Amino acid sequence: MRVKVLDSTTLFIGFTEGGGAELVTCREVLEEVKYGGGRFRAAAIRGGGLVKILEPSEDYVERVREVALRAGEHDLSETDIKLLALALQLFNEGADVSIITSDYSIQNLAEIMGLKVEPILHRGIRKVVKWTAYCEMCGWRGEARPGTPCPRCGARLKRRPSEEVSRGD
Repeated sequence: MRVKVLDSTTLFIGFTEGGGAELVTCREVLEEVKYGGGRFRAAAIRGGGLVKILEPSEDYVERVREVALRAGEHDLSETDIKLLALALQLFNEGADVSIITSDYSIQNLAEIMGLKVEPILHRGIRKVVKWTAYCEMCGWRGEARPGTPCPRCGARLKRRPSEEVSRGD
C-alpha cells in the first residue's frame, strides 16, 4: 500500500494529488489548517474523505521525540512530531510511505529515520545533519536547547550543524 503523509503546508496550498497513493494526516495538522484561510479547506477535508485522519500510537510519538532529541531537532512542534510518528508507524506496518512537506526539520528527521520525503514548494534539504548547541560568547558546545542560557556564561545559546548523519541512523 502506498501512503502519502501530508503536513499543514500541503493542505494550505490545496495539494490533493496522491497519484494512486492513500492520503493521510493527523488531527493536529487539520487543527493548524483550520485557522485563517484554510478553515473551509479543513472542513472539506474532514467531510469529503479525500484525506484520511489517523493518529499515531504513543509509542511511536515517544520514539520520534527520542530521535529528535539525539539529532538536536528542538524546534519541532507537537504536530510535527505526531506527523513523523504517523509516518514511522505506517512504514513499520509495511506501507510504502512518503512525507509531503516543505519543513526542513521534518525532512531532516524523516531522513534520519529512513523515511522518504517529497519536498513541496522548494528543492528540499541537501544533506542530513545533527545539530549541536553552542555559545558565541564563551565557546561552550553541547547538548542543550538553543535559546536557553549557556551553562558556562549565561549567554543565549545558538545551534549549528555538528555532523552530517547518514540515512537511517
